[in-house]
Amino acid sequence: MEGLKLNASLGVPIYRQVMDGIREMIAAGVLKPGDRLPSIRELAGGMRINPSSAVKAYNELKHAGVIVLDQGRGTFVAERPGLVAENREALLRADLEALLVRARARGFSEQQVARALKAMVAERKDGS
Repeated sequence: MEGLKLNASLGVPIYRQVMDGIREMIAAGVLKPGDRLPSIRELAGGMRINPSSAVKAYNELKHAGVIVLDQGRGTFVAERPGLVAENREALLRADLEALLVRARARGFSEQQVARALKAMVAERKDGS
């Protein structure tokens, strides 16, 4: 899938990277509601990933209401209100979760991370 980049050294499961990549493309307007996605076989072959990773990514996206699997027709970006905003929110949550995981690994508590983030936001509001 053009525009979808995977990095095995990130420590993020490939299926999750596929999911986040598709969400990114929807949030950015690269993929629009109703757009056709590659089949699982096409996705796996084109990205050189295990087909089970493609299946898991599509199943998770289907469960989240991001895509629609139409037997015989193909896989499509869901056509429903709020999809772009929901994907932007999901990406933000994924970024924040990754931040928390890294911060915990460095010995910081969630409260310390929250205080640091709040201070950063306040600094930006002040024009810093």
